[in-house]
Amino acid sequence: MFARTFRTAQRAAPCSLQAAVFSRAQTTVASGVAAESLPLRLERSKPPKTHTTYNKPFTARKQFLFSEYDKQITQAQGMIIVQHYNLSGSELMDLRRSLKQQAMGAQMMVVRAKMVRAVLRDTKYTNLASLFTGPNAIVFWNSDCKDQLAAMKLALGCMAKQKKLLVVGAKYQDILLNSEMLKEFVNLPNIDQLRAQLVGLMETPARQLASVLSRVPQSLVGVIKQMSEKS
Repeated sequence: MFARTFRTAQRAAPCSLQAAVFSRAQTTVASGVAAESLPLRLERSKPPKTHTTYNKPFTARKQFLFSEYDKQITQAQGMIIVQHYNLSGSELMDLRRSLKQQAMGAQMMVVRAKMVRAVLRDTKYTNLASLFTGPNAIVFWNSDCKDQLAAMKLALGCMAKQKKLLVVGAKYQDILLNSEMLKEFVNLPNIDQLRAQLVGLMETPARQLASVLSRVPQSLVGVIKQMSEKS
């Protein structure tokens, strides 16, 4: 998929490949979201490297991959990081199809671990770099996904069927999660469930008070009746 996109970007315009990538990233109006509402690049404490240790500029392909990974990590609210082991081409296609159909349009991208670590360097997501240590892939959603937590939970269930995958961590907005934290995180109630629980907690004392008050007249009648019988 990347090779095809890369070749298309090379033929798109005579301008530099990096400029072509960023111009495409700026046109994010397809989902109804204004381009300026989405950050285009990760914020860094230091500018990213542009040359190798031998003072040679990075190749156009490396520039493209760097920009592509940067864009996905920046714009994805929810992202699951997995390691894959000996997945065949057909298994990968089936997995991508299942994720898209069963997990609210989830997309799966096989990534180069070393390149992703370079993207994450000197950013607020630096701690994620340690999760990219082998054959990695990321699962992410477009900005029009309505419920990221529910989508991530569905994706975990979908990937659990594939034994050649290992979930190693995730990112939800600016929250970094390991695999154990992720399992607990996706099972948290959503905002509607929290509202229902809060309403229930607020109504319980009122119902208890109403029940007590309704029993008071009955108890009083019983006491008066006993006193009248004794007299």
